[in-house]
Amino acid sequence: MREEEDDVTDEPLLDQSMLNKLHEWGGAELRGKMVDLFFENGRQRVDAVKDGLASGDLELAERSAHSLKSSAATLGAARVRWVAGRIEELLEKGDTAAAGALFGELNHRFEEALGALGSMRSATGGTETPK
Repeated sequence: MREEEDDVTDEPLLDQSMLNKLHEWGGAELRGKMVDLFFENGRQRVDAVKDGLASGDLELAERSAHSLKSSAATLGAARVRWVAGRIEELLEKGDTAAAGALFGELNHRFEEALGALGSMRSATGGTETPK
């Protein structure tokens, strides 16, 4: 799995262009709401992937990975998107062992994204980011 780990680190931590697109579409309010939703719902999705893998509910794990991938893509959390997408693909193929092996990476990349988004919020007094 070393090759996959190298691939994810090639992705930016946050793709600022996606955050800028959210701002263009709905201003700071939309972007702020999307960041807030990621903080509120992202952990639940990560936990649901873990729970689904642990209990054998692969549909739950796959659906949760897909939702997390989509949310991360919207915000430009590219590393989270990459790992969640890889887990989703592996579960679609029935490779639960490989999907389970990537869970630690998913959790790490999620926490990393929260840290970056949280720093962005702190630096701007909210979810406002410079263009």
